[in-house]
Amino acid sequence: MRTALVKRSGAVLLSAFCLVGMASCDNEDDEPIVDSVSEQDRNFAISSSQFINAQVSMGQLALANGEDDSVMEYGTLLVNENTESQTEFNEIADSKDIEVSTDMSAEMQAKYDELAALQGEDFDKAFIQFQLDALESSKSMFENQIDNGENFTVKGYAEKTLSMIKAHRTEATLVKTEIGLEDI
Repeated sequence: MRTALVKRSGAVLLSAFCLVGMASCDNEDDEPIVDSVSEQDRNFAISSSQFINAQVSMGQLALANGEDDSVMEYGTLLVNENTESQTEFNEIADSKDIEVSTDMSAEMQAKYDELAALQGEDFDKAFIQFQLDALESSKSMFENQIDNGENFTVKGYAEKTLSMIKAHRTEATLVKTEIGLEDI
């Protein structure tokens, strides 16, 4: 009789846990966790890796061609934070079997080549203006992934990177002021 009571108590307890678990899944606000990779996720992986690669290269160029200390500090920030972001995303891509780019886009390469021909103050002005424009226009790529991507890990990376992009744009605005370029 005691065994039957223990079995019945166990069954009641198990049923209660199941009901609680099922009830917690009924919340309409919860997004389902999606670990599959969509075409949107794959396209984002290529575009975002090209952007991050370009940011690393642009930061290195700022260190080589910049004149003002604030531009060179900003270049160091770009190299360090984007290299960290690049490493993080490469690990995500490897785990999800997603292809990434090891290059930058043709458009970014053309701008890189244009900036590489400049030195000193001319470079500083053109570089900071380019950064402000590139960071502003890149936000939509990351926002689109957050809104339309399917893979929760890739979407999480997009959210984190969008925050970094916004912070870099704020920093670029400060550098613009420091080097006296309020009129550009």
